[in-house]
Amino acid sequence: MDRDFVSVQLSSLSEKTGARRYTLPDNFSECIELPLAKIGFSLANPVSLARSVLKQSDYYIGKPNQITPWREGWAQAAQLTYYFPLNLVRAEAVIEQGDVVGFWNGIESYLEFGSGLGPFTCQRRFFAAGICVEPSPEARVIAKSLARCLGITRPVEWHTKFEKSVSADVAIFSYVLTELPQLPSWVLEIKNLVFIEPATHQDGRRLMALREQLMKEGYYPWAPCVHDDVCPLLSASKKDWCHDRIFFDAPQWWLEMEHHLPMKNNTITVSYLLMKKEKPHFRKPDIGRLVGDSLVEKGKTRQLVCRNSSREFLSWLHREAGTFELSRGEIVSIPVEGEKKGAEIRIRKRPKPGIL
Repeated sequence: MDRDFVSVQLSSLSEKTGARRYTLPDNFSECIELPLAKIGFSLANPVSLARSVLKQSDYYIGKPNQITPWREGWAQAAQLTYYFPLNLVRAEAVIEQGDVVGFWNGIESYLEFGSGLGPFTCQRRFFAAGICVEPSPEARVIAKSLARCLGITRPVEWHTKFEKSVSADVAIFSYVLTELPQLPSWVLEIKNLVFIEPATHQDGRRLMALREQLMKEGYYPWAPCVHDDVCPLLSASKKDWCHDRIFFDAPQWWLEMEHHLPMKNNTITVSYLLMKKEKPHFRKPDIGRLVGDSLVEKGKTRQLVCRNSSREFLSWLHREAGTFELSRGEIVSIPVEGEKKGAEIRIRKRPKPGIL
């Protein structure tokens, strides 16, 4: 299928659903040009950048449990121009979803564990002070430079490992579960936990299982979950996994690099989990989060929705409710008059946004 046609279709879908759109900071390209130049790369040469990205992708596929080879110039180039931009956008989206439910209230200091180039450290909101734990000296040097260039003025401490004498309000784990056989023992001493992982079947279901484990330790899920029942995607299915989808307005240099890549990122997916040793205040039985994309069938649309331990779909007949698209990840108010038909909740009009 023609790539431009797909882009137009996705853009149209975004406009119809009111989906969340994200872009990179205005000076982002300026901030990565200097570290790229130091290792012999440039945004003006998208072919060499694409080769580095493909090499890094093959490395992750072939060695999924190994750490990023930061000493290699090609790995640094791939991280700067591909993985870090995507992770920065994902971090912004996760922070916003936490803001919607009040997760960040009272949180001032953070620990970003396995921080790499610091996708959360480079966010300008909420945090007054931070700690980054990253064993690679190469990654730390680049990360510090990026944070300065992107206007981060909060004090940030940089460590090769986490010392228990250092405290933080929230611990953030970015893409480290595949590298850790188990979570560090000190995790349960921190009241607020954030996990963000690739939106793959394996990583997504690992995150859903972690949710169940942490609930046994006294944590409550705040996002993406709108309930603290058993996860229906984990208990009632072997193929589902929880992930969100956002739209990415990429800069021109990215599009030129992506032209030489088999991976396309008109939309970005992410699996995440926000847990707190405090019960949420917003639990309502008529609130659900859409955890699937729209499935258009003959005369009907279905969309997987999560509101309790049951695996359910919102569904609507086109002749009754019309045709409309809803965005994956959106919180909606489920009409009380919705008719139950098996696993489907039949609605007769577009649902209103959920009020938490």
